[in-house]
Amino acid sequence: MLYSVKSENDEILYYEGGLPNKSLHNLKMQQVWSSVPKSINKFYEELHNGFYYFPSQAMGLIPLERITHFSEYEWGILEDLDEPLGINIDTTYGFFENGMGGYVAVDLNNCRENLATLWFTNDQPEYNVDFWDIIDEWIVIGLQDD
Repeated sequence: MLYSVKSENDEILYYEGGLPNKSLHNLKMQQVWSSVPKSINKFYEELHNGFYYFPSQAMGLIPLERITHFSEYEWGILEDLDEPLGINIDTTYGFFENGMGGYVAVDLNNCRENLATLWFTNDQPEYNVDFWDIIDEWIVIGLQDD
């Protein structure tokens, strides 16, 4: 579904919301889906399989088939962290991308109460943030004037 949304400066922005995904075809997520917080499951299964700014395919929740499994990437920032890594790379998945190296990620071993990590490829991560608060904030940022 394609949404047209008017920005603060009256520009029309297009957001895509995929059809809800009642059956997981993404084998990577299929194996861990039961560990994903229920509110995120519900979004993908009942509302949309992703919801993002259409031209960049970012600034939103990405479709299940594009979820970022952190263990599949080399993260140069790991060498530059000021404190020990606060997530398990093997059980962490990025559900939101901002298109510029920022992610809202969930460590499935530590996701009680929708806790997430605000992850950057070039800056220190922020741990134990509320998943939906950050998602809402970043989507609003995408709708604001430059």
